[in-house]
Amino acid sequence: MRRFLPVLLLLVCVPSADVAANGARPDHVVLVIFGGGVRAKDLLDPDRMPTIAAMVKAGRVVDAVRTDAAHAYDGAGRILTGRSDSIPGPATHPTAPTLMEYVRVGRALPREKVWFVSYDGEDQLDLAVSTDPGHGAVVGPSIATGMGAFGEPLAAFLERTGRPDPVPESAWPHQRRLRGLNRSVVELALPSSGVEVGTARAERVERALLEEIDRRSLLVRGPNPRDERAWRAARTVVRVHRPVLTVIRLGEAERASGSVRDYERVLAANDGGLARLRATIAADDVLRDRTLLCVVADMGRNAEPNARGGLDANDDSKDHREVVFVAEGPGFRRKRGRLKGPR
Repeated sequence: MRRFLPVLLLLVCVPSADVAANGARPDHVVLVIFGGGVRAKDLLDPDRMPTIAAMVKAGRVVDAVRTDAAHAYDGAGRILTGRSDSIPGPATHPTAPTLMEYVRVGRALPREKVWFVSYDGEDQLDLAVSTDPGHGAVVGPSIATGMGAFGEPLAAFLERTGRPDPVPESAWPHQRRLRGLNRSVVELALPSSGVEVGTARAERVERALLEEIDRRSLLVRGPNPRDERAWRAARTVVRVHRPVLTVIRLGEAERASGSVRDYERVLAANDGGLARLRATIAADDVLRDRTLLCVVADMGRNAEPNARGGLDANDDSKDHREVVFVAEGPGFRRKRGRLKGPR
């Protein structure tokens, strides 16, 4: 995993002027950690994971990425720090700086331009920042989890007052005209610079906020409810902030230890979440063709099911000890085939 972090650092720490000059590197990187333990052969199964298959066809694959992570938390910590000794134990802060911290420092970025989106909160969020004395929380990322970037902070308020009904698409053209009229009135009293009323950016934020907190957000069905909330939060973050770096950590694949069938259903559902995120990026004029989308698992799973019909993560098989890295977008030279050999 040590070769993984420097590659991403190179991609996201290059000044934007250089990116514009040669067009070879992305302006934005989205890193998705398929957490909870996912075998490479399952992630690359085109029938179960058609979105990953589309990324493979358009991008690059690195096979045989070795990891001896003791558990999923350790695996995610290795990815985020590039070190095998940075996680003292489960639910602890890394001792070495994370990718998010390095990028904020290296690019002198405000917090809103670097995000960590997690499938779960509380001590799972400790992975976002290290205890390194030269980095840590002061240069940590913005965080979204649970109900999302807007929904989580507003959860107590929404619990008391209720959630709004969804805004129909047909209402937005009327809203846009009203906002424009209001803007012309506001500008009589305030300078036009910095006034967001009626602007495209203001509408983008308003749409994302209302979609995240409306009544539909409580209806999270399917085999991966926590991951689904993470996908929704990630789409909100990407649409509103257009970050330089977004890290999305999933975790529902841990259901594998109890049932192979549940594990397969989680993977299929998460492929759908990835498809929606990919579509969000493609629909944004700022992000389209300028965003590198990366997918990697935190660890693998056993080659054979256990007595309960599940997949543990404790054998010495290739399925457990190797994961796969898939990247689509600017930043990697286009070549046919895969990069072979251990990494």
